Amino acid sequence: MQNQSRHLAAILFTDIVGYTAMMQQNEAYAVTIMKRYTSVLQKKVSAHSGQILNDYGDGNLCSFPSATEAVKCAAELQLQLQGDPVVPLRIGLHVGELFFEDGKVMGDGVNVASRIQSLGQANTILFSGEINNKIKNRPEFKSLSLGKFEFKNVDEPVEVFALANEGFIVPKKEQLSGKLKEVQKRSSLKKVILATVVALLLVAAAFLYKNFSGNADDIRKEKTIAILPFKNISVNKEENEPFCVGVALELQKKVELLGALIPIAPQSVERFRDTKMSIADIARDLGGISYILQGNVLRDKNRFKIFISLVDAISGKEKWSKEYSGEVEDIFVLQENIAQKIASEMQVNITPDEQNRISRVSTKNTKALDAYNEALNAYVTLVYTFQSTYSLSILLNPKLYADYLKTLSLCNRVLELDSSMAEGYVLKAKTLLFKYKNGPFPGLLDSVMSVGQKAVSLNNNSADALIILASYYQNLGDQKSTELFLQKGLAISPNNFEVNWELGKYYTVSDPEKSVRFLKKSLRLNPLSVWTPLVYQNLGNTYLTICDFEKAELCFKKTIALSSNSSATAFAIFGLAVTYQRMNKPDSVFKYADWGIRLGDNNVIYFKAETYCYLKNDCAKAAELYENLWNKIHEHNYEHRWAIALWKADKKPALAQQLFDSSFAREKVNHPISYDLAGMYAYKGDKENAYRILKEIDWEWGMPYLIKIDPLFDNLRNDKEFKDLVQKALDKKTKLREKIQKMEDAGEL
Repeated sequence: MQNQSRHLAAILFTDIVGYTAMMQQNEAYAVTIMKRYTSVLQKKVSAHSGQILNDYGDGNLCSFPSATEAVKCAAELQLQLQGDPVVPLRIGLHVGELFFEDGKVMGDGVNVASRIQSLGQANTILFSGEINNKIKNRPEFKSLSLGKFEFKNVDEPVEVFALANEGFIVPKKEQLSGKLKEVQKRSSLKKVILATVVALLLVAAAFLYKNFSGNADDIRKEKTIAILPFKNISVNKEENEPFCVGVALELQKKVELLGALIPIAPQSVERFRDTKMSIADIARDLGGISYILQGNVLRDKNRFKIFISLVDAISGKEKWSKEYSGEVEDIFVLQENIAQKIASEMQVNITPDEQNRISRVSTKNTKALDAYNEALNAYVTLVYTFQSTYSLSILLNPKLYADYLKTLSLCNRVLELDSSMAEGYVLKAKTLLFKYKNGPFPGLLDSVMSVGQKAVSLNNNSADALIILASYYQNLGDQKSTELFLQKGLAISPNNFEVNWELGKYYTVSDPEKSVRFLKKSLRLNPLSVWTPLVYQNLGNTYLTICDFEKAELCFKKTIALSSNSSATAFAIFGLAVTYQRMNKPDSVFKYADWGIRLGDNNVIYFKAETYCYLKNDCAKAAELYENLWNKIHEHNYEHRWAIALWKADKKPALAQQLFDSSFAREKVNHPISYDLAGMYAYKGDKENAYRILKEIDWEWGMPYLIKIDPLFDNLRNDKEFKDLVQKALDKKTKLREKIQKMEDAGEL
């Protein structure tokens, strides 16, 4: 029986509006805002007898014993945060039952409060009728009804009120948008189609997203454009929905190949499907873009009509419009013509290479395209499923392996329908690579290479195919070839999301400045997809490498806020545990480690054990945790850490020696230049080899701070050579941090 408890409470949800944009624009300023917000929140919640229950990175869930105290806290919080620097906060409140299960906060009340908060704008306080009923007779509060709203996953309409006291914004109902039900429900078939298409949009080639920072002149100069979802006005809508969505998708892909245009990623504009918002408001929400393309599609059997309109988003004036009609088989040529017309109207020159690329058609086989969409949806589900941060064989997880086989089968189906579709081979190679990374399956890597080479032979301008070849060489340990193929992909498609992402990960340790540059560009290219949390997690790793712990913490928390108990969540929790250990914050390590364990990631037990031994001086507790870890993950490496805990706790010396010797022998073969091998040499008294390795390592993962508390190096701790080496590593990290910070402040990163 799980541990459960329930109680009635006033629930308060907060959210810093536009925090993602703020972070992309100026991370130092974002850190300042977050610190101010957190400090004020903690004081105000405590002053009103409340509790902070959850931290979502850019917002929090709090509870209070009464509605009055909750609203008072909200009002004081908003008023104080209007001082310099202003924190653009929105708040939602509701009264409901909180349900606690093994430390997790649940309940319909939480859901409703979250939905109400989503309607808000900066400096708004919105609340439900239940809250209003409890404060309406109190003279210090003024409230105004905004009407009833139908929220997603909430059965009954909810009347929402705004606090109308002086100093707070009271929004108009027509201005509100949030987690609302769709105006028109789609059939289950249509939902499946749209889900598949959205998945395709997540990883389709070269998505460029303009940084949220910058003035209107910069935006105008950069020729930003958003292609809104085309409206399906066919008589048989469900049957023709794939065609309608496909028209916009293929057009988007062609526009992305024009280097002088910056098209907003499709998943960022999907939210505006069937919207009633004005062009100006859409442009504003997308960061202030220059142009918006909208269209209607009508299909009747083998004939179609498409109406296209290009609107100047700044002036609101239509720049160009035209109606096209023809046979369905002519649609590919038509999309090329529309892309050329868009470029002409936006005064963009198309190079000969770009012309060749936009002329290419992935497939004319509509069945193959539909099959590809289905396979891609399965692939996204496969790789985004929650997994431990310690890779285990896929064969040990029957469901995961079944999902892999299903995805591979769907990829093969695509290639059966069209054996010349390069995109199909790329997807198959990615699927095989997923299995390889969850191995060991050493022979599978050659299959990945073979399928990747086939994709390149069919389309030598495919950056995605070149990424496959880069991944092959990276898994072989050939860093030079890895970089070569990634740079080739970048040269072909500089605005390709995946190639920028892979380069950002590649340079994490070897060149953190480049890593930050590529990862931040990745976030601008694809700011709102299922991959976005993982990019933030990778950016956190880079900041951790240069020992910028505050930014690392910020990125990992952003990952958690954007993900939903996915593999990204697990890696971010792991990253936070490492970060807090380096910051000498054991209680925070335990908090996030326990969260990771509850989610099913036993690997994080490792850092919990390490922290007990190194920061709490409780090596007996650490030894128990290490034993628990190895009982759960038998093949886990670094047994020498368990050995150290046993020795320091005066327990099982024979087992400790066996563990240490086994780990030492394996590390010498697998990682001859590594921090841990240097530590084991130091612990054995072999200072010569310890110093030799320490002079060669990259000091990643905040190691200059770990080594200060790491008992492996106790034999070196008083040596001048050791102190000089550590200080040199710290100075190098400081220099890197200062350089990157200066570039970020100047807008160069």
